[in-house]
Parts: sequence; structure tokens; C-alpha cells
Amino acid sequence: MKITNKYNLPQSFLEMAKSDYQYKDKQYSVTSMLKGYKENILKRRYHNEIEKDVADMVWLLFGTAVHSILENQNEKDIELKEEYIKVEIFDDYKLSGLFDLYNSETKTVIDYKTTSIWKAIYGDYDDYRKQLLIYAWMLQQI
Repeated sequence: MKITNKYNLPQSFLEMAKSDYQYKDKQYSVTSMLKGYKENILKRRYHNEIEKDVADMVWLLFGTAVHSILENQNEKDIELKEEYIKVEIFDDYKLSGLFDLYNSETKTVIDYKTTSIWKAIYGDYDDYRKQLLIYAWMLQQI
């Protein structure tokens, strides 16, 4: 993905935006599975041609900051924090993801979110629920 800087934001914003997901052959992330299959195919096919301006990615900074603060806190002995998992789904295709916290006693998966007020007003959390269910399924596989 090509990152532009039309509003001349500081270099630190540009560097933050460059930490983009790298596509791997026969591997899909949990968050990509929440999108439509056509979108996934097109994003993979034209990844190097897609342009996005750093000014449109400022919310990424807030989410990253919240995650950074929370991941630096101590967890209980029964909790796993910031674990990257990968499971095979079929014919060498893999599903990967990074959940924020798992409590082995309550068998609860947590994924921290920062969101817009509109998501809260409309109660539109279905994608969050699906993401947690996929993580739960992946944890059962390992």
C-alpha cells in the first residue's frame, strides 16, 4: 500500500502508518476474514497500487496507543497476553491472528477496541463478536 502525506504531517505519523500488514501466500488474518471475499482478493491483488493518506489513518494511532498501554500491564498467571496464533484450515491455507488477552480460567478471549461514537450509538458490534468467536475457535484448535 502506498502511504501519502498530502497535509504534510510530521514524519512520526508517516512511520506509524507504514506498519502495515504484509500479505503471505495461503495465509489470511482474522480481521481480513471479517471482510468480504471480493474485497480480500482485490486488496491482495492490487496491494501495491492502493493509496491511502496518513491523515485518514490517525485513528490507527489512538488504537495503537491504547493497545501499547494495556499490553505493558501485568497479567494474572491464568492469562495470556498479546499471543499470535496460526492454525491450518485446509490444503496448507492458514488463519492467523493476535488476540489481546485470554483468561484460561474463564476461557474468555478479550480484544481491546477503540471506536467511533457512531459505532456505539448504533450498537454495531457484530464484527467484534465474530472476531472473538474466530479467536475462540482457533484456540480450540491448538
